[in-house]
Amino acid sequence: MKTRALLLMALLSSTALMGQAQASEEKHKVGIQLSGGGAEYKGSSKDGDGVGQAYLYYNYQFSPMLALEVGLNGGSEADDWECTEENDNKFTCKNNDKPLFNLDANKLEYSNLVFAGKGEYYLTKNNSLYAKLGANFYDYDIKQNSKVLNSDDGVGLFAELGWEYDFNNGIGINASYQYMDMGDLDTFTLGVGLSYRF
Repeated sequence: MKTRALLLMALLSSTALMGQAQASEEKHKVGIQLSGGGAEYKGSSKDGDGVGQAYLYYNYQFSPMLALEVGLNGGSEADDWECTEENDNKFTCKNNDKPLFNLDANKLEYSNLVFAGKGEYYLTKNNSLYAKLGANFYDYDIKQNSKVLNSDDGVGLFAELGWEYDFNNGIGINASYQYMDMGDLDTFTLGVGLSYRF
């Protein structure tokens, strides 16, 4: 599964590099992306509640089709709330906090420093598909309340495929699929973002 996803991302990344370019005077872009999805730890997808994360990034556009990116990401497990309707339109909600990854753990926290290349394929003047490929320097903790059960840091793969639309005023929106390899921990998320080019 992981190998097929990486091959698909590499293929789309090389296709993006061969796309038609958009002439733009602006070389800089800053953005934020919020995403949610799932995680696997040592091959176990029993992640209980999934993950949520926020990604801040900066792009330098050194050619019409290619950019370099540096970003900061922070993520954690996402609590699963289950709500049931009582009477008279009153709802009762409870946290369905399942153990993470078949471990006796209820918390996951991770952070990433990302360095990546970005290739773009323009469908129209403002509308494009893109692929990002690079490395992430990660640090994560898997905890039971405040007790750390497993932790690790190191360097892993970062990959993202997406679509973006840049308005003429410099504001842009995007939707993406992102993958991060953090050693024994892998995350797969879908996100939406907002950016500004200047």
